[in-house]
Amino acid sequence: MERMVGDHMPAESKMVPLGLVLMYLYFHKLRICRMLKAPLFGAAISGEVDYPDQRQHHFSVAVCRDRKERKHYIDDWALGDEEIEGRRSFHLDEKIETDRFPQCFVKEMQGIDFNLAYLQKHGFNMPLLFRDKAGLGLRVPSSNFSVNDVRMCVGSRRVLDVMDVNTQKNVEMTMKEWQKYYEDTNKDKLLNVISLEFSHTKLEYYVQTPTVVRQIDWVDCVWPKHLKESQTESTNVIDEMMYPKVQKYCLMSVKGCYTDFHVDFGGTSVWYHILKGSKIFWLIPPTERNLQLYEHWVLSGKQADVFFGDTVEKCGRVTLTSGNTFFIPTGWIHAVYTPLDSLVFGGNFLHSFGIDKQLKTAQVEDTTHVPQKFRYPFFTEMLWYVLERYVHCLLGRSHLDEGGGGEPEPVKSGSNKHTHLTPQELHGLKAIVMFLHSLPTNKKNVPELIRDPIALIQDVRTVVEQHRYDNPEFANCGNRSSTPMLSGATKQKHSSRGEGGKVGNGGHQSGTGPRRRRTRCKKCEACQRSDCGDCSFCHDMVKFGGSGRAKQTCIMRQCLQ
Repeated sequence: MERMVGDHMPAESKMVPLGLVLMYLYFHKLRICRMLKAPLFGAAISGEVDYPDQRQHHFSVAVCRDRKERKHYIDDWALGDEEIEGRRSFHLDEKIETDRFPQCFVKEMQGIDFNLAYLQKHGFNMPLLFRDKAGLGLRVPSSNFSVNDVRMCVGSRRVLDVMDVNTQKNVEMTMKEWQKYYEDTNKDKLLNVISLEFSHTKLEYYVQTPTVVRQIDWVDCVWPKHLKESQTESTNVIDEMMYPKVQKYCLMSVKGCYTDFHVDFGGTSVWYHILKGSKIFWLIPPTERNLQLYEHWVLSGKQADVFFGDTVEKCGRVTLTSGNTFFIPTGWIHAVYTPLDSLVFGGNFLHSFGIDKQLKTAQVEDTTHVPQKFRYPFFTEMLWYVLERYVHCLLGRSHLDEGGGGEPEPVKSGSNKHTHLTPQELHGLKAIVMFLHSLPTNKKNVPELIRDPIALIQDVRTVVEQHRYDNPEFANCGNRSSTPMLSGATKQKHSSRGEGGKVGNGGHQSGTGPRRRRTRCKKCEACQRSDCGDCSFCHDMVKFGGSGRAKQTCIMRQCLQ
């Protein structure tokens, strides 16, 4: 996914010793100071590397500054002259128009054909393109949804990581500042928002991820439900995060934005829906050779000089337009260009049909020194929960601490029928055990809820031994019961967002006091659209065949004001 292109910058460009910085500034002081707009002996040479909207990065070297002064991601001194100027040695127009990058690697499908049975039979190894979202179970706002509507949903003061396209570095802006920039017709620079995670905001009710994603996403079928439900913070501050909060993103890009080649964190797969505008993707498969070339390209520091698609044997290109939905599998190396102002919704997810490549991507992140800020949150902890889930569902043994509220529902008995695993699952379980074993003790990150990790590993080996001769044909029935984690996953609780008697979005307090009827603004996107016909409230309406008891407005029509 088009997110955090600085993801795979080598740590050398962030951890340059102070002596080298001073030497660099000695030879380039006037030019550098002009570019940074900073005094020669100010913060620019203090070794400061500031990471916005995060407070968990112990490797950053901070200096005291006025609290009211907005922090910026300033490490331009670590770049070469060409990168500081934002110049590239290659021309994007040529990469867009050339016929060297055909529309290969991409399979077009109908939404109704993309289901769990398809994944069990074919796996998820090729990018998938859906010209429309019918049959995917995907819900997004209507096409007249705007950046202003995004602001009303997430709040004007929400701080965003904004990428400067020329330097591929991040700065901070509030949502209000971003909207002003986005709507300005005279832009003096290219900025790109590609990391606004909007779960636990009003916007999350307007977007429902595709059905298949909800069925296989480890966050939904592995991570303890009580931890996810206890999340209250809408931002992605890691200290306040109770689960890997990477499921719903809003991307807002202006014409001309470019995100260089990268691999999504943790080898996550991506779903990607173009609500407005257009995108051009360059796609490179994650073969062993391509990943080696990618590591070399990242560590060389010559990204501005070399278009990575020219260095591999074969690179594909695909153009997405408004209404298209795109799925990118695990580990695919890709770059993104924005030919038109765009508004996109998407999300990242780990799953059991690409475990080997997910682990390989994590190793590439180690090799290329990716900072923790740009990695999948709680990646190692998630692996432990995956093992526990398979053991619990296949052997009936739980390794979660009962006192922590994380005990899953007991496995239903009554059937001794052997459950067959897909080859991807079986190989993936073995790969997880080997990956965890290879980690040093201080990086194994065993969750507190796992009572006895050694006993858990022993049970995983038992599972692997019992299922080593499983027939793949019997694992491809397309039922949730054929995938152990899904069959035993706890049911999602439809709880309110708050406490104290609040119900749903309305937030009406129970009691005998007078109630004030809310009125519509009749101006926002929600007020101007029709009933979606898909949400639970629409299903209750008489006109859609329901009983009419709930007497609630369609979720998609709840006023943003």
